[in-house]
Amino acid sequence: MQIAHLEYHLDDSILTQRVLKLRIGVVDVRIAMDHTCAKMRKDVAVPGFRKGKAPLALIRKHHRKRVHAEAFEELKSAALDQVLKQMPDKDQPFLPPEVLERDKLRLHYNRPLQFAVKYLVDPAGIGRRPEQPQAGQGEAQRGSQIDHPALRPMGIPAGPKLPAIPGAPASRPAAPKLPGKDEQ
Repeated sequence: MQIAHLEYHLDDSILTQRVLKLRIGVVDVRIAMDHTCAKMRKDVAVPGFRKGKAPLALIRKHHRKRVHAEAFEELKSAALDQVLKQMPDKDQPFLPPEVLERDKLRLHYNRPLQFAVKYLVDPAGIGRRPEQPQAGQGEAQRGSQIDHPALRPMGIPAGPKLPAIPGAPASRPAAPKLPGKDEQ
């Protein structure tokens, strides 16, 4: 889900913690609630209607808590995805964000949604893994499987041979013979 109207403010006054305040527009809240009701329509019962036939407004009314919870989770994850993609590495969460004052949070069909999340960051970058070199860049990592005669230490034979597949070219062509001292 892409959120069209999204405002945010990042409070980075504490070195290892961030508070992200988000505001999602009315249209996006309506779309999320309608989408949630449409998904629920086939599974929920509404008095006077067969499953899958109830209007969205009645589903919202009769299953308010479930609609609000699922719509909020959808909006929260979409908003966090959008915002965190724009932030620098120093502001990326080290642990998953948690919603502040969740018990006071109210989702309304005709109002914007405002909430805040708090999360920890890793200011020293200790928890981040160093970038691995791509193929053809850097040196081979320890334990990599390179089997080339020039790279094998002297006196160590090649590993076990795999059975040949009929009709397939040889896995390793024979090295051309170079004239040695004997053959000149």
